[in-house]
Amino acid sequence: MKYISYISQQSHILKDADMEGLLSSSRKNNSKSNITGLLISYQGLFIQYIEGEPSTVDNLFQRIKKDPRHHSIVEISTDFLKSRQFKNWSMAFRKLDNKKAEAILGHRDLDKNAILEGDKMEGKHPALELLDSFLNNLQ
Repeated sequence: MKYISYISQQSHILKDADMEGLLSSSRKNNSKSNITGLLISYQGLFIQYIEGEPSTVDNLFQRIKKDPRHHSIVEISTDFLKSRQFKNWSMAFRKLDNKKAEAILGHRDLDKNAILEGDKMEGKHPALELLDSFLNNLQ
């Protein structure tokens, strides 16, 4: 089992109907491919975690990189797992506002420019902290 997490800049802020269409399509395709994960939308960013069989995850990530709905994709973590973290979620979704993000990050700002430029972050990447928080709350 392999996972990849990444952060990207949305090409434009997606309206709720656009996001629902994206999620519906993703969930259908992920179910067919046995991919599970989580998508977070935050201030024009996508933060996503996907997991599944290594070749399937790699192929999906290559398609994600070509998706015109976002750009400036930065892979923040990848590794292998013994078992799924989101086994019951073909694509869980959360939309975050500043207040929710600040509560999770301890009032630290998620500096979009530094993250998207690939600057080295000290300690755990804030986007990973957001993903971990949702993972812990889902279980």
